[in-house]
Amino acid sequence: MSTCARCNEPLHDCRCPEPGSEADHYGRVWRHCEQGLTMTKASMARFMMFCLSHRIEIGGVYAFDPRFRGSQVIAAIRINPDQIEAFERETGGKLRRTPRLVLN
Repeated sequence: MSTCARCNEPLHDCRCPEPGSEADHYGRVWRHCEQGLTMTKASMARFMMFCLSHRIEIGGVYAFDPRFRGSQVIAAIRINPDQIEAFERETGGKLRRTPRLVLN
C-alpha cells in the first residue's frame, strides 16, 4: 500500500493538501498556463503587463518551438486566487492547478 511522503499515512487516509494548493504568506498559489498563450508580441505583452502590474511571480516561461512565431507558450505563475478570472480574461490564457505526480 502506498503512503504519503509527508505524513506517512496511507494515501486514502492522507489529509495533506494537494501540491500547488498551499498558499504562500501573500495568499498566492502556483498555477500553470498551457492554453491561450502564443509567442507573438501581442500575447507576450499582455501576459507580461498583467503579471508585472498585478505583482504576479513568474516561475518559468517556455516556448514550445521558439523558431516559429505563434508557437505555444507554457508558463508557471504564482497568483492570488481572486486574480485568476481577470488573468484568463485579459491574457486569453487558461490556468490549471499544478500537476500531481504519484509514484507507487
